[in-house]
Amino acid sequence: MNAIAAKKDKKKEPKEKAEKELVEKPKRPKYAAFSENSVGFRGVGEVWQESAIVMVHRSSRFGATGFFHTGISRVFGIELELGYNRMKGKAVDPDTNQQTNYASTLELVPISMDTTIRVQGPTSEVLFGIGPAFVSFNDRSPTNAISGVKIGLDMRVAMRIHTHFLQESIRPGARGMRRMDFELMLGRRQHQAFGIGSGLDLSAWRVGAGFVGRL
Repeated sequence: MNAIAAKKDKKKEPKEKAEKELVEKPKRPKYAAFSENSVGFRGVGEVWQESAIVMVHRSSRFGATGFFHTGISRVFGIELELGYNRMKGKAVDPDTNQQTNYASTLELVPISMDTTIRVQGPTSEVLFGIGPAFVSFNDRSPTNAISGVKIGLDMRVAMRIHTHFLQESIRPGARGMRRMDFELMLGRRQHQAFGIGSGLDLSAWRVGAGFVGRL
């Protein structure tokens, strides 16, 4: 009787192993670096703390930026952002600090290169970014003209919500955008930290919203 029971147990073992193999989850495919790319457009409002900008122009302004993001892994990525802002105001007399009737123009070109960390969910994802920030500026008035580049630090957090505005093509070999996401962003550009540095301080709080197209 014991010999018969042992034979039955041996017959059951392969079946149990086969069932366990079926239950096991398939392995995730390897991630190809730089294969997941996206481009986007943001409307960004910047709030500056430089008193010279506030005196001549304003304390904040809404502008536009474009950006490109690529994935290094499922978690880490790189994002490059380029923006433009142009303001007109009344020039200030440097001797009296009073506004004059002459026009003054300030142009800002912010550029940031962030390393990002991505946390994905079923319908959205959150990105954290940090990296160097460059601002090229050109300040022109009848009494003065200043131009240059400021180097600082960019920090941001963004939430991207998946939408159904764009669907991936079912045609084999089709190229183009696969998906469109809606993004909300909050960030900080920091120059002259701890009072180190001179000249215009182009530090700013940044709030933005826009769309991201997945390539």
